[in-house]
Amino acid sequence: MDSAFSALTSAASGIQSNLRGLQQTAHDIATASVNGEEPTELVDSLVDAIVQQRALEASANVMRRVDEAIGSIIDTFA
Repeated sequence: MDSAFSALTSAASGIQSNLRGLQQTAHDIATASVNGEEPTELVDSLVDAIVQQRALEASANVMRRVDEAIGSIIDTFA
């Protein structure tokens, strides 16, 4: 059960970290035109947003799988 808790903790940490990253990239994209940056400067922020999104999805998938595994264990003993 410790490994399940560890996986959940890791997944939750990943979700929090990636949400912060998404917020930062959203801020970078939103303020790029105000700062007078060239459109090519947005490419890095857009790519970072996609990377953060994929990592967030992976963390959520880990959390879902652990939840399913714990549910199966509970069902087995019930």
